[in-house]
Amino acid sequence: MNVLGQPAQIRILPDRPKFREEYPLVDGQQLASTDSTSPEELLRTMAEEIGALDPAVINDSIEGIQRQFIANWFLDNAPTLSQCRELAQELHDGFTTSQLEAYLKARTKNNPELETTNYDDLEDRFRSKLCMRSAWFSGLSNFPEEAVLRLNPGIAVKRQDEFLIGFDLPEGKTRQTEKQRVVERILRQAWKIRCKEEKAMEGELDIRLQVEHLRLLLNHKTDLFKKLSEQYSAKIDISQSQHIVRITGDYAICSDLAKLIYFMIEKIDNVDLELPTVTNIMRYKNSSTTTARGVLSDRSYIEHIEKLTNTLIKTTQSTQRNYVTKLRVYYIGPDTTDLEDVQRLVYQLLNPSTAYKCQVQYDPQDKLMVPIQTPIEVGSALPWTERRTPWTRWRDANWPQTSNDRGRTSRKTKPPTAREQPHSLTHAIGKFLSEGRPKMRDIDRVEGDHVYWQPYQKHMASAVLGHIAYPVLSRLAQTNYIQARTYKSRKDQEARLRNAFLKTIDSRRTMVTGLPGSLEAFERLLGSNSEDYQDIRVRLQPSNMESSADVELRSLPEVDLCIRLNNQTKSVGVESVRLVRDQRESDLLMPQEVADAKFRAYTYFESKPQLDPRITEFIGASNFDVWGESRLRTPSKLNLFVPRFALPISARDLIEDGDGIEVEYVFTSLEYHSYMRTMYQGCRVYYNTVEAGKTGGRRMDLWLETPMVAPHTDYYLSRDFVQFFKTVRNLVSTMDQGAR
Repeated sequence: MNVLGQPAQIRILPDRPKFREEYPLVDGQQLASTDSTSPEELLRTMAEEIGALDPAVINDSIEGIQRQFIANWFLDNAPTLSQCRELAQELHDGFTTSQLEAYLKARTKNNPELETTNYDDLEDRFRSKLCMRSAWFSGLSNFPEEAVLRLNPGIAVKRQDEFLIGFDLPEGKTRQTEKQRVVERILRQAWKIRCKEEKAMEGELDIRLQVEHLRLLLNHKTDLFKKLSEQYSAKIDISQSQHIVRITGDYAICSDLAKLIYFMIEKIDNVDLELPTVTNIMRYKNSSTTTARGVLSDRSYIEHIEKLTNTLIKTTQSTQRNYVTKLRVYYIGPDTTDLEDVQRLVYQLLNPSTAYKCQVQYDPQDKLMVPIQTPIEVGSALPWTERRTPWTRWRDANWPQTSNDRGRTSRKTKPPTAREQPHSLTHAIGKFLSEGRPKMRDIDRVEGDHVYWQPYQKHMASAVLGHIAYPVLSRLAQTNYIQARTYKSRKDQEARLRNAFLKTIDSRRTMVTGLPGSLEAFERLLGSNSEDYQDIRVRLQPSNMESSADVELRSLPEVDLCIRLNNQTKSVGVESVRLVRDQRESDLLMPQEVADAKFRAYTYFESKPQLDPRITEFIGASNFDVWGESRLRTPSKLNLFVPRFALPISARDLIEDGDGIEVEYVFTSLEYHSYMRTMYQGCRVYYNTVEAGKTGGRRMDLWLETPMVAPHTDYYLSRDFVQFFKTVRNLVSTMDQGAR
């Protein structure tokens, strides 16, 4: 006859009486029947009578039982515990132990992992070389001790409280019989069967990730694991030392979370960034220079970039010197925004073209001034590269610091008025700024025309009010400073303080804007001709890649893109595109005043109405929708042809043929400006709020702009600049004294 579609042997048992015969008593004990009727012995007797059966036939029979069982509960997703027990009993009674072991061995041969690891019933596609995952275990255990054992490929973990799907332990027994254990392994490991009752229990699943991947996921600003835990109402434990993630929940929750983590790590990519070998950082005149690789040896910069960009960065240092030569950036793809942010921030640290020529001047009118350094709060007014530094401002010790100190100075003094300002100071600032202007021979050399750029040089100057901030004095400078303050003679003490001031003012410094009283001072100037508007400023700088000609990076112009915003129509338009070069800054320290001033000057060339198609493509690929919820962004690079006339003479002479050079520009900043503008003593005065994102910060600027400078006039050495200088000083005097 056929059983399960296969030929089967029939054993005819001898006739038995209807009632069991009583066996004689021996020494008061009833003898047991010697006629065994257990399935195991019956099957063994059959094998002895007909010989060994073909293992393939036996295995096919076992597989047939599996197929029939799966067909019965497939639509229900999982069988019940009673159905599993019936299946186990069928295998137990239908085959010998050796036949079941042979079948399990055959399955192990096809899948060697079954022999050493725990059963895993998740799909094979949720296996990856990027991580190691255990099966889901019902019940709870110690973490991370047992997780380490489960994830060891050479150890098969067996817990005493493990859920038994085939046979329950008889009362008083601590383990199953040998045959029951074989059946249990077939159900668990070979067939990967779980019952509904078990899947509903609380259990655990462990995943070992690569160290870099786990650190990247933990550093993400959205706290990915906490978000997953809250969304699925599951518990997630993490061992950073063992780089293991444990998920605790029922079978379905653990399986879904494991798949999500798998998908996340599959999206992780890494890119190597080669660093320039000779790039120098010179932010200010006379500041110390250092190679780019040396700057990035400071791990704090790397950690800050990681925090800002949701990335993980590994550095490679040279063997001879402690210099970083390469960065490996790990990020979550496929979106490359975070990677582009890393490239931009690293470029901001290393790019030498940000080094504008700069000088510093101070107001020497009050010869009795006693300069001291006062700490100031900068908040988010400075770019990320400068927020970690404690900043101070030089002020006059004899001038009131707060509005409550007014009228209580140690001596009678007052800030110098504009009429008292020495002409030599105005001349020194004007002469420095004029050195960046195009000379007459430069103007004569601007010849020819270009399709997209106007061949006319324009010049602009402005002055920003704020605090010229310095880092805290070095240890040696502090020692000299303290000695000066403790000197016995007051006259000598003040002389020593002024000497220390003069030695440090030309060192590293920055401008902190948004002083108290700035807005109030501006509002007092508002008139009928005032206006307000918004725009977006995008700045691109030449990359460290070699250009098509041997031209110094510092001589190449920067690209300044202005996008005007229309709040009524919620639309944007191109306001201007400029090639900016010859930028100069002159800092004016005024310790007796509530604010200092920074004078700026630059030369630029404007684009024609017909933009370069590559600029149009760059703008089209950008997102300037400030009214939406998505992030403002631009492409990371722009290749642009710079005409010959937009380069300094020294750079033009290096170009033998052609009308210009091809330059690769990189995006360095995007700022949202909200302006209020009015007129004051013939100059345009602005108060604007600048939002520059998490890296650029948020600041409020009060600044003045000169009228358009005629190309053939020596503006900075003329009376017009003297008048502009006085206007700046007059605006400072209108600011609230409480800003001190």
